Amino acid sequence: MAANRERKMKAAVLHAPGLIKCEEVPIPRLSDGEALVKVKAAGVCGSDIRRVMVTGTYHFPTIPGHEFAGEVVEVAGEIGDVGVRPGDRVVVIPLIPCGRCDFCQVGDYALCDDYNYLGSRTDGGFAEYVKAPIRNLIHIPAGVDYETAAATEPAAVALHGLRRARGIKPGDSVAVLGAGPIGILVAQWARALGAKEVYLVDTVVEKLDLAMRLDFAPENCIDAGKADPIQAIKDRTGGRGVSLVVEAAGVPATLKGALEMAGKGGRVLLLGNPQEDVVLPAKLISGILRKQLALYGTWNSEFRPHPVNEWELTLNFMARGLIKVLPLISHRFSLEDVAEAFDMMYHKRQVFNRVFFIPG
Repeated sequence: MAANRERKMKAAVLHAPGLIKCEEVPIPRLSDGEALVKVKAAGVCGSDIRRVMVTGTYHFPTIPGHEFAGEVVEVAGEIGDVGVRPGDRVVVIPLIPCGRCDFCQVGDYALCDDYNYLGSRTDGGFAEYVKAPIRNLIHIPAGVDYETAAATEPAAVALHGLRRARGIKPGDSVAVLGAGPIGILVAQWARALGAKEVYLVDTVVEKLDLAMRLDFAPENCIDAGKADPIQAIKDRTGGRGVSLVVEAAGVPATLKGALEMAGKGGRVLLLGNPQEDVVLPAKLISGILRKQLALYGTWNSEFRPHPVNEWELTLNFMARGLIKVLPLISHRFSLEDVAEAFDMMYHKRQVFNRVFFIPG
């Protein structure tokens, strides 16, 4: 790959909010402890849409993208105990912890005080090649394709959220508000981990249809455009509400609904990132107190070796067919079509679910 360092690659380059285009840029140069990965598939996160079209990244120009998988083509420095070599299939953890702060010292990398992040603070995966620290690479098990592996990040985020909310116990009932990609991943995890009933709520019929194709019961896929979801959940639970509500839409109305759907002693997981202020009426706050609800916030995922590496666990469940990603993919684009793709997603010109860029 030494010659490749002088060659160019195609990449989706963000120059300003709303200004992204495919360009030829230099292939990244490596420092010791880094690997060069040829990107095989890169998924678009909901946060990418807003970052590319509205808020921008931390500097310009930047190559976005933090959900991707690929093949190692070069390693710089000592490989050491990581065991990553050219030809290996890997997923890449986008969060690069500082390794110095108090949280890093105990392995709480998601709480790092001074982290770097592929795709927003430094160049990411919407490119033919990306460089990353060797320690951020995880091998893809046999039987897991690149597109499935590229969704390890959101699937691990979904798992982390459920673990934050005291996990899933056999017999739990779970309501997921928002049947987008992250919501359906949460629902799959809840089912795989032993939930007795899983309900999905959305206003987009196509998303609920997809959930049903993934074998979620039609009567548990609730169209909030046609029925009051709060009443629907109460009707299906004998008025008790559910053990756990996962707010995965980032909409004020769904956050309020989550507090009403949760049963006594229940939990509410805030997973969706709200785009506007949420004002809670006194009655809802009183309900939190009287029902003794527990509210959990969550961000990112855990990839410490012990007690659980959520990325490795996610890939294990993917390999066993318990977490399915391919049915979620609605669109595949080349890097040359990046501007068209983000315009479609931001303006919702089509119904979409998981959107992928396939370099090359």
